[in-house]
Amino acid sequence: MLAKLTAKNQLTLPKRVVDALGNPTHFEIQVHKGALILWPGRVVSLERQAETAGIPPEVLREAQRLLAERKAREKTGAL
Repeated sequence: MLAKLTAKNQLTLPKRVVDALGNPTHFEIQVHKGALILWPGRVVSLERQAETAGIPPEVLREAQRLLAERKAREKTGAL
């Protein structure tokens, strides 16, 4: 069975594969030793992530803000 990669780098999965997985709307993705691995995933709110990690949501929001700033600086070449 094949999946098609479009010109916009979108992967089209065969319907019978998606059906067999329970029709998920999101997938976790990992590259391992040159292979692409996909498995059903789910979107989790920031509040749920913070609760699972045992930290206040404000701490997670601040960490996300700092990470976004760092990525922006790296993208522009600023240190």
